[in-house]
Amino acid sequence: MNRRSLFLIIILVMVSAVSIAVFPFAGPLDIQVDSIFSDNMMSRVFWYLRFPRVAGAFLAGAVLAVAGMMFQSLFRNDLATPYTLGVSSGAALGAVLAIKIYSGLVPSLPVVEIMSFAGAAATVALIFALSALKKRNSAQFLILAGIAVNFTASGFILFIQFLASGSESSGMVRWMMGSLDFTGIMPVIKLATAFLVIVPVSFYLHRELDLMKIGTDIAISRGVNIRKTTNMIFFTVSFSVAVVVSQTGPIGFIGLIAPHIGRKLVNREHRYLIPASLLIGGLLLLISDTIARTIIVPSEIPVGVITALAGGPFFLFMLLREKEH
Repeated sequence: MNRRSLFLIIILVMVSAVSIAVFPFAGPLDIQVDSIFSDNMMSRVFWYLRFPRVAGAFLAGAVLAVAGMMFQSLFRNDLATPYTLGVSSGAALGAVLAIKIYSGLVPSLPVVEIMSFAGAAATVALIFALSALKKRNSAQFLILAGIAVNFTASGFILFIQFLASGSESSGMVRWMMGSLDFTGIMPVIKLATAFLVIVPVSFYLHRELDLMKIGTDIAISRGVNIRKTTNMIFFTVSFSVAVVVSQTGPIGFIGLIAPHIGRKLVNREHRYLIPASLLIGGLLLLISDTIARTIIVPSEIPVGVITALAGGPFFLFMLLREKEH
């Protein structure tokens, strides 16, 4: 038993609990609420806007962090991200189609959310169909297929934006920047579903992830079913990330940064790395969103801008380290 790792995980749990309790109060509660609520304004803003946003930010960050950790172990590549399969681009394509086709027609229906999830699911289905067609499901083939689908979806997104009106194009760009502007508890419940799928699966596969991180041959020699494990990881990560992206838009770099910080703090064994990564990922996105909504009050910056500004330099640093290694 690694006492140091357990101690650090307990500290992260305590910091996370305090942050979730305190961060809803960051920033004034009375901005623009007169037009939204007429009675008990402060209480309703807290429970319908602030608390769901904080809880959703933590859950989304935790899911993205665990997804990134699982992909990095599967590919044995510390630069892998949850969007390696092209899930993000598929979701973005579905969202821009919804904005283009349905904008202003059915405002009460969560069309963007539904179609973004459908786009992410279709992307994963296409990649696995290609894998079945070629009778190859190696990690290398899947990641290359994901890159190809990613570029294709990005091309369609640019084409749709070219055809869109000014207001439609603005909505598309805004969605693709990422946002945690939640209202009510339903988005939190959906994110909790993704959390309750990916976290138990990652703990269930912690031994397989340890061995696959070392090497495929060693994993096979220790009895790991590579094909079954690979498929389970891909489907779990793809579903969970699709749920997150459909709720928040594509928020990058959390899945890249959090596992690296986790490896620095705790033991590299996944039974310690999993809780560390999810707690760090949740805290990173929670802090980023708090900065995004408070730095230029009463306006707010899309949270994807904050994570990109922090994650870009970190990614370059990792690239330089990889080259030197």
